[in-house]
Amino acid sequence: MAPSSRHMRITIGSGSARAVLDYRPVDGADCLLFYPGTMACPWQYEIFLEALHRQGLGTAALHFTGHGVMPHCTGFTFDTLLQNALDAEAWLRSQGVRRLAACGHSQGAILTLAHAAWSSALAAALPIAGCYPQQSDAILLTRFARWQAQRPRLQSFIDAAARRLPRLPVPLWAYLSLPRILAGGRGFRQRTSRQRWSYPLVFLRSLFAAQVPEQARCPVHMLAAANDALFTPDIIRHAYELLQAPRKSLFWLPGGGHLMVFVPRMARIAARHVAACCAGAGLRLGSVRATGQG
Repeated sequence: MAPSSRHMRITIGSGSARAVLDYRPVDGADCLLFYPGTMACPWQYEIFLEALHRQGLGTAALHFTGHGVMPHCTGFTFDTLLQNALDAEAWLRSQGVRRLAACGHSQGAILTLAHAAWSSALAAALPIAGCYPQQSDAILLTRFARWQAQRPRLQSFIDAAARRLPRLPVPLWAYLSLPRILAGGRGFRQRTSRQRWSYPLVFLRSLFAAQVPEQARCPVHMLAAANDALFTPDIIRHAYELLQAPRKSLFWLPGGGHLMVFVPRMARIAARHVAACCAGAGLRLGSVRATGQG
């Protein structure tokens, strides 16, 4: 049986926390809820999402509030995006999805860890290149590494600035290193359609100040690239040490850098591992035709 070709776009949530789900079910299969990374939307992840689909997983990928096909507003915080995730889970449950896993990349991986801490009903969580915002070395991801020993002072400065100018647009390059993001991602392919190019300062304040519980309520299977220059192996290992879960594992992709899921070969390896972890957590996979892709 080939995967279902149905593709539905659903608006979920209410008020200022509305979001959109790109829902592509597979007949007879359970579903993976996917969270894009910084400023991105599901359109940027089409290679990885297609690879998941070919493994027999239904997918529901989020256009967060202020992202993707949603109006690119500035009035949202980390808690808004977490509420999007919880609303997506509730909607999928209402559609009869029996078992559900969550997966996200980069900033989406941080949300995956948050979802795994808040929800009592996820079968598994699969963060790809993620960490805890509060861990001591998380600041090394950013251009503010020299403030590591004075992080409370930095946070106070960001808090004060965000109170005065909450909607001030902050471009990606202002707080993350583009060369580190791109390093090791040879051959990556990514659309730029509907991508944001900045975040409001109030969102960055909420992200830097987030305290994600380290106790997950479901098995957590972390994925990372051994040559990621942004979420470095040391940061990933520290997050793995902090993580408390009924079961946990850490899988290293052999390459691709931080953009590993945009590199076709790495995306397929990651999708196979994600599908295997989901099957091990009890999710049903649909049958797919062989495609000859390695």
